[in-house]
Amino acid sequence: MYICKKTINMKNSIFIDVDTEREQPVLIGKPPEITQPENAEEAAKMIINDIGCVCEALCTLIHLADVNSYATKEELIKASITLLNGMLEPLKETPSDETQQDNQ
Repeated sequence: MYICKKTINMKNSIFIDVDTEREQPVLIGKPPEITQPENAEEAAKMIINDIGCVCEALCTLIHLADVNSYATKEELIKASITLLNGMLEPLKETPSDETQQDNQ
């Protein structure tokens, strides 16, 4: 599946609330005036559109950081790719998990 500007609805509202001190650090939502999807197909279409819009927002933030010399596009894009690729890796055992297994 390919997401690009031409296939996403660019009139969209998404709330992203980040608070690392909260049990669930990232909350994503929609304003009340947005009609909720009525079935799985509509929900899939909405979330894919939202992902496309969030990607466009990320690109805008990266561009702004670059033009204002806060960071370079290259380093921000590499960091973004590393984070996204990390989602594809299977969960790795932590050293404490390995120690517990060895003791059993």
